[in-house]
Amino acid sequence: MRPEKNKMVLRVLRLLSLLPRKPGEFCERVVKSATTRWESAVLARPSYEICSQDHALRSLGTTLQEDLEAKLHEVQLAEIEMKVRQVQERIPYEALRNTPHNAGPLLARFCYGVARSLRPKIVVETGVCFGVTSACLLQALEVNREGRLCSIDLPPLDENVDDYVGWLVPGELRNRWTLHRGTSSRLLQPLLARLGEIDLFIHDSSHTYRNMRMEFTRVWPSLRRGGVLISDDIEGNRAFLELAAMPDVACSFVLREQNKGSLIGVAVKHARTS
Repeated sequence: MRPEKNKMVLRVLRLLSLLPRKPGEFCERVVKSATTRWESAVLARPSYEICSQDHALRSLGTTLQEDLEAKLHEVQLAEIEMKVRQVQERIPYEALRNTPHNAGPLLARFCYGVARSLRPKIVVETGVCFGVTSACLLQALEVNREGRLCSIDLPPLDENVDDYVGWLVPGELRNRWTLHRGTSSRLLQPLLARLGEIDLFIHDSSHTYRNMRMEFTRVWPSLRRGGVLISDDIEGNRAFLELAAMPDVACSFVLREQNKGSLIGVAVKHARTS
């Protein structure tokens, strides 16, 4: 049996094994797979206007009234990036197959800069994988000396992947972190209800239109005025376009992740009430 086919068979068997043990998760994974296949076959990809990183830094820095570019040159960011690279080199082979699920360096760096500028008390993140972005967010909160990160993640079905969720997050940063295992469709709304107002949201979970629209629709009312929403991999559907068209969006822009070729969307909620 070819390796690719063998992997597919193993994933199917792991999925079926969930049915008697975790029927809710089994249904969630089946719905996610069906939705992904249906949307890729039916929905047309939108056209996004991409801006340069320099323009995005200036625009967002002006809106937040902070020197965002200076935050990206902080020694603490370089330190966490070095730690992440060192731990990545020690990830066992069986986990390496999932590296495409990891965030790119631009997303992680941008999240650090925004978190340093906003000084958020509450950050919510969907999608963790090994924890590249999580580590940078937590480093920013540590430098700020305030704030908590609440993450939601349902890892892929590959062997032992559950063991490596957030593996790159250093132990000394975990006191500001709460990780919830499951889908955002099930966990996000109750989490937001408990947290109340949040300051920063990062989407990096399932990138279907259905899931992204659901997350944006639920998060936006809970996002404080002047708060920021960042979404990875927006290129596959119109969810971020629809969000950016909302009347209480102060500014929005789209960046291209160089290593992955994916698009990152950033939207800032108006700070004023009218």
